[in-house]
Amino acid sequence: MEMEELEFDLFEDDVLVKKVIIKNIKPCIISEGQISVLMQLDSELHHVLPIMILKFPPGKVNYIEKKNVLTLSLYDRLITIYPSGKVSMNKTNTKEESIEIMKQLAGSINEAHYESLKRKTVDYSALKEKLSKIGPLSIYNCLPQTNCEECGESTCMAFAMKLLSGESKLNECMLLHEMGYINNVKCLKSTLGSQIMEILGWNG
Repeated sequence: MEMEELEFDLFEDDVLVKKVIIKNIKPCIISEGQISVLMQLDSELHHVLPIMILKFPPGKVNYIEKKNVLTLSLYDRLITIYPSGKVSMNKTNTKEESIEIMKQLAGSINEAHYESLKRKTVDYSALKEKLSKIGPLSIYNCLPQTNCEECGESTCMAFAMKLLSGESKLNECMLLHEMGYINNVKCLKSTLGSQIMEILGWNG
């Protein structure tokens, strides 16, 4: 027997995504005691998904260009967003939790839509080439490599790995703010680009 669809209001403003409907809830096959939730947003998302890539750390994002499908590893779960507005979310405790998380994501979606209205676009071909070269080692090569621990990590390599997963912010490397390490900042800008540096938490 099919479950009754549940509709929730997310925003009242004049934005792209205002509502979400829970279409289905079933046991999560990879996490006992939790659920997987299938949802449908009230707008299509074809134009915003490429922009959404730049709103999360690279280690949290998987984008399938041919299908225009975005999978995010956030909140200890996988969230897949389709251009039709369909969203699947696993490892969730309750439907209320899924709606709360969906509201946060819808905020990012609406922000991406607003950016698209301002003619802000993403050249994914160029971005894909840049992202394909980004890993812990490429970031580590641009860091001071002093293992000073001021960022809270024991080594610069550990810091680089935490940057990609969004657990640390680039701004937390204190040495990068000193004039003696300006070449390291230039290296990061060349390797990552200014947009990805901002995503990783740089505001220097």
